[in-house]
Amino acid sequence: MFDFSKLGDMAKIAGQAKQMQDKQDRVQREQIEALKKISSQLNEVIDILKKK
Repeated sequence: MFDFSKLGDMAKIAGQAKQMQDKQDRVQREQIEALKKISSQLNEVIDILKKK
């Protein structure tokens, strides 16, 4: 049977898990943006080197 007395604790844990997931998603987006910038800069360097 389901223990309804633990429902509050389960809701709290679910809320914390959601917060953790949101934070991980935000960090992942930031990392992707940083990698995009690095990639763009590397492409610029490659273009400059090809011109020489």
